[in-house]
Amino acid sequence: MDRERDNEVTENPADGRKSLRSTLWILVAIAIGIVVGLLVGPRAAPLGELGKLFVSLIKAFAIPLLFFAILEAVATTQIALKSAGKLLVVVGINAVLAAVIGLGLANLFQPGKHINFNISEAAPGSILKQAEGKTIDAMAFVDNILPDSLLEPFNTNNVLSLVFVAVLLGAAWRSFPDEENPWKAALNPWLTAGLRISERLMIWLVKLTPLAVFGVIAKVVGENGFRTFQGLLAYLGVGALGLALQVLVVYHFWIAIVCRRSIVQFWKESGNAVLFSFGVNSSLATLPLTLKALDRLGVSKESSRLSACIGTNLNNDGILLYEAMAVLFVAQTMGMQLSLGAQVTVAALCMITAVGIAGVPEAGIISLAIILTNLGIPAEILPILLTVDWILARLRSVTNVSADITTAMILDRFAGKKTVGT
Repeated sequence: MDRERDNEVTENPADGRKSLRSTLWILVAIAIGIVVGLLVGPRAAPLGELGKLFVSLIKAFAIPLLFFAILEAVATTQIALKSAGKLLVVVGINAVLAAVIGLGLANLFQPGKHINFNISEAAPGSILKQAEGKTIDAMAFVDNILPDSLLEPFNTNNVLSLVFVAVLLGAAWRSFPDEENPWKAALNPWLTAGLRISERLMIWLVKLTPLAVFGVIAKVVGENGFRTFQGLLAYLGVGALGLALQVLVVYHFWIAIVCRRSIVQFWKESGNAVLFSFGVNSSLATLPLTLKALDRLGVSKESSRLSACIGTNLNNDGILLYEAMAVLFVAQTMGMQLSLGAQVTVAALCMITAVGIAGVPEAGIISLAIILTNLGIPAEILPILLTVDWILARLRSVTNVSADITTAMILDRFAGKKTVGT
């Protein structure tokens, strides 16, 4: 998806205030939920249905959002083949490393074993149930991708089939030359409109997060007291550690060894953009400051726009790392031991789902809902994760913005361009 239309956006302090209000409402919901749970006890269990309703709505609206995001990205993005190849190489390396870090830390620390929360078993025919302790049937996996009809992915929430259909439709859309088909230019705005409407619906839905958090916290505290929070602290710690390693090890390696740039200079020039992304919890809202940081770092306009305006839909290492870690965390709470093949499948599904939703509020938790559904894991644990996700969400935004800036610097280096500080 081409994000160049956002180049003219200016820094808006209101974004930070809205994000702060959202965080405060979640904290208030947690506090009220704890009080209600302690006072009512197990009788607070019905309040947990608020969380289930919230998750159901998330899943219903997330699939159209993902479909339009991928379709618009394939159909309308204008990028030279050579530049696209370089971008995909860098993004691919970072994505693989993010998945390895997320899965590696989840396997090492086993944070899911520290939580006491009863959730349903995985669906009998699900991908993870098939892969529990063994490898995945390759033919069954391919069959899961190919839909019986164009509408089937929407009816079954099958993200693999959805991506397959969206990519094919997008490729067919852009195969028509613009000059020979005036209808193509006329219909492009309708394609963008579908994405914007889906995003707006999701934004409205995300505003219900405090209500879902209140209900689930009241239920959990009423039934289990504070034991669940011990597992959540382990989950939070592992997620934060993974995101820190992605920025401080992976990106620093690119900057210092490959780009031969000063780490101190990098943070001096990009620190404002990174801090702003933490405050507004959005890599897309930070785009104007990201571009200014790249200008100060002496990165060419071509590389800046390629990475920060177009590549921002691919530079979702924060979301990807979080998703990979979180899926294993949920599996561990269910006592499931996933084989290497199953974990590779998880990583691949996370990469696909993370595409195109960097600018959507709570993108990580939305994409996680899609992934859990497609893996056959009940998403009823999701509202529990929301109690600490407001912290991880900001760290994911910091990681994604750092990825945008680092990728632009790498592209400049690959192009052999002289930049400030080299």
